[in-house]
Amino acid sequence: MKRSRCDHYIPEEVMFKILSFTKVTSLLRFKSVCKPWRSNISKPKFIQAHHPNSLNFPSILIITSTTSDPQQQQQLSNNLGATLVYFDASRVSPPLPSIFGTMKFVSSCNGIVCVCDNAGANIYLFNPLTSMSKKVPPVVVVNRHVERLQEKAVKVDVVFGFDCVLNDFKVLRIQYRKHGGTQLVSVEVVEVYSSNADSWREIEVDVALPSFVLYPLCSVLISGPVLDGVLYLEGMNEIVTFDLRSEVFGLITFPGFMKTRISNVLDVEGSIGVVVESVGDGDVGKEVSMWTMEMVSDEVFWNKKFKFDACLEIDWVFLYLGAKQYVVRTREGEMLYDHGKKEIKSIGLPSRSFLTRVLKHAESFISIQGFEKVREN
Repeated sequence: MKRSRCDHYIPEEVMFKILSFTKVTSLLRFKSVCKPWRSNISKPKFIQAHHPNSLNFPSILIITSTTSDPQQQQQLSNNLGATLVYFDASRVSPPLPSIFGTMKFVSSCNGIVCVCDNAGANIYLFNPLTSMSKKVPPVVVVNRHVERLQEKAVKVDVVFGFDCVLNDFKVLRIQYRKHGGTQLVSVEVVEVYSSNADSWREIEVDVALPSFVLYPLCSVLISGPVLDGVLYLEGMNEIVTFDLRSEVFGLITFPGFMKTRISNVLDVEGSIGVVVESVGDGDVGKEVSMWTMEMVSDEVFWNKKFKFDACLEIDWVFLYLGAKQYVVRTREGEMLYDHGKKEIKSIGLPSRSFLTRVLKHAESFISIQGFEKVREN
């Protein structure tokens, strides 16, 4: 019996639901399937419905100096059971600066990546999936500490977060000053950029922050995850917190046994997590374990969650992807480790590539006012 075209019809609301759970990489690859698809995925209603699903199922954003073969990338994603998104930083022309020597990928938050130069003077907000970006306006702040700022800042850190209550991306520029002839620096000025206001403001640091040790070419404070509206910044011996809504700072000191950390501060199922390396007594060798932080009545407690298998020989843990999956570096290279299944698989970087950054990234069509298309070489 001959079938009618109606037998293959999928109601529009069902198709909308299916597409809202589809990764952006796939939607962009197949946007030419039909005009209605292309039209639907560009509408604000679809972007709003799609974005929460992307946050629940993040991808691994791998920023390299060479281009990955799309077919190889898809095959690796299938083998790993996780979505890999390769971004070739060397192909980007202005408005983003050159990767070599000047560009730093700060962090990924809510589908947007923050990029800056080493001086923190040129800052960009960037969606690597849609290749849209915006240069943040130059810092123009009437500084209240002008009499203390005769010397140039010895170091500037840029950190990045998203205020989900006000739907506002915020960039912090933290300037440091040296203590005499020592290698110690202290926070002198903090400026905050709001994407909603599209402008900068200077804010007060209302908590006594310690002096930090300055290391060449390294950030003093590293931009970490945002949990419950709080941005976590990692120092050498402490975590500096910043409430993105109230713009208030806080301080958490690492316990003594966490001196040898082999991860930055991680988001582990909604808790702050840190991977610690310790040396056992006697015949017990090196131990690598995951610790998570808990706050009870303003007191900080650290709980040991589990030990990584010793045979993995982990050098560094880049991120926690979710579902007990970690992106790690071993002697064999960058790997995806499934702690639940006790499986480890190679991520497989493109040949002759230079790994710039590995980020947990929510694939998104999110755009910010002033975004423009990035040109590629």
